[in-house]
Amino acid sequence: MTLPDVPPPQQRPSARLVILDAAGRALLFRFRFPDRTFWATPGGAVDEGETFEQAARRELLEETGLMGDLSGEVHRRYTVFTGPSGNRVEADERYFCLRTEGAEIDRSRWEPVEQEMIAETAWLSPADIRALPDPVFPENLADLVDYLKEAPRA
Repeated sequence: MTLPDVPPPQQRPSARLVILDAAGRALLFRFRFPDRTFWATPGGAVDEGETFEQAARRELLEETGLMGDLSGEVHRRYTVFTGPSGNRVEADERYFCLRTEGAEIDRSRWEPVEQEMIAETAWLSPADIRALPDPVFPENLADLVDYLKEAPRA
């Protein structure tokens, strides 16, 4: 018996954002795919030649319309998952924090695929995050938000 050729996972460095409003709620996106629904923080792939922080700033503007001073890296996650097209992805995710007073999100820069995949956005407290029926990524986000709410501002 021969095993089928399985391509190696696609390497995907990504920058993600834990965006906290004045009430200590985090901005989450609910992603909807044909086979699953889940919540995650804004963010995306690091483009060639970008640092993780540069990618975080770009994604912040593209996905929310917000600009501001990011913290340094506040969390890191390695994960392997199946992407929407069935491809295996090995992600090195770096998380940065932004504190903002406003809660209005500008979706005008969203790509068509983002408009299709992102079913809703919500500002959620750690308790709200823990109560969600769908999976949340990163899995420890509620604890991370609790920590960041109390952490001194840099």
